[in-house]
Amino acid sequence: MLSRAEFLVNRVLRSIWFRPAAYAAGAAFTVFLTPILDPFMPFEWEELISAQTNEAVLTILASSLLAVAIFSLSTMVSALQSASSSATPRARPLLVEDAAAQNAISTFIGAFLFSLLGVIGTRLDLYSPAGRVILFGLTVLLVVIVVATLIRWLQRLSRLGDVTEAIRRVEDAAQLAFDHAPVAERVPDLPAFEEGVDLYPKAPGFVQNVALEDLRALADKLEIKVAVKAPPGHFADAGAPLARLSEDVDADCRDALCACFNLGSDRDFHSDPCFGLTVLSEIASKALSPGVNDPGTAIHVIRAIERVLHKWSLTLEKRQQESDPEPDAETRVFLPGIRVSHALSCGFSPIAFDGADRPVITRTLLSALSGLRASDEALYGEAVQVLGADVLARAKASVTYEGDREILDQAARRMGFGE
Repeated sequence: MLSRAEFLVNRVLRSIWFRPAAYAAGAAFTVFLTPILDPFMPFEWEELISAQTNEAVLTILASSLLAVAIFSLSTMVSALQSASSSATPRARPLLVEDAAAQNAISTFIGAFLFSLLGVIGTRLDLYSPAGRVILFGLTVLLVVIVVATLIRWLQRLSRLGDVTEAIRRVEDAAQLAFDHAPVAERVPDLPAFEEGVDLYPKAPGFVQNVALEDLRALADKLEIKVAVKAPPGHFADAGAPLARLSEDVDADCRDALCACFNLGSDRDFHSDPCFGLTVLSEIASKALSPGVNDPGTAIHVIRAIERVLHKWSLTLEKRQQESDPEPDAETRVFLPGIRVSHALSCGFSPIAFDGADRPVITRTLLSALSGLRASDEALYGEAVQVLGADVLARAKASVTYEGDREILDQAARRMGFGE
């Protein structure tokens, strides 16, 4: 997990306004850098470009790029609305963070500002003959960049509002979060601290990040132990504590400990692995609703969840081979791991509920669970068996046609879930 400063910096870097602001600042810097390069220009180039030429080209760019930037923003908003309605609104933050979309809009805004400042500088006669040549060269380069960006942007728009793209983005975010997630069966149990006290947040909210290094430093300084009860994704309030302290501390120290927990109104994909699985299941549930009736999308989601959990097992196996030292008696901070049964339930249970009356969905769920069990029996075996029995029981209770029930029984026995 990230420190508090790293978490806030990453949030700023992913914000939709950051890249346009950076590109605009770079464009302004480039325009004002031109006079500095004057002494390095060959003398014979100085009369090649007139002020009128630069002004004409820059005026065309300035007048068109603002319209292109506005058009791109409006198109992106429409695509995001389409993705929210066809997939789920929870996927929208990931689409907003799309690097290709942010680069395109940033390029158009930065190019507009470059052109505008270039026109102003030309009108005020701020450029020497050599400076005009440099400005023209930069303008030609800018035109090439804008055209290439516009072509890539048009290609990107064809997928931006697509439900398949939303599934891919959520899958990637979930996979990245699971790459750093511990598993409950392979981390120490949380100590109870019978004589300790609970640490409550100042205001309710979802835990978005726990600054473990900062928390460890504070625990060492205060000579206490901390059992985190609200890892990322949990909701903390006056009835659900953030952590359990081995002994009480004063109010200032409590505030410092609370500051190690970043709380917000929404869950965060990047530090909350199960949130990605929950959002994927929401997409599948919407696809299975009577108004949409798209079981193919639900099957796509089931396979995406299977890929995420399969890669998680490979990551855990790799970690286990790295022979990390066991925690010693001086461990100050204890963080709960993700229970395998909870991860499976977040991804598959809602789909099993909404698709219980569709044999094709039940068969796909059982196939995915069987594949996970075969890939890592030790990790998934017990939890898969329990969830598979529940999926099959729901389907049998919902499917009325006897022929479908027999097909489900045969498929379940073939995959190791039947009697």
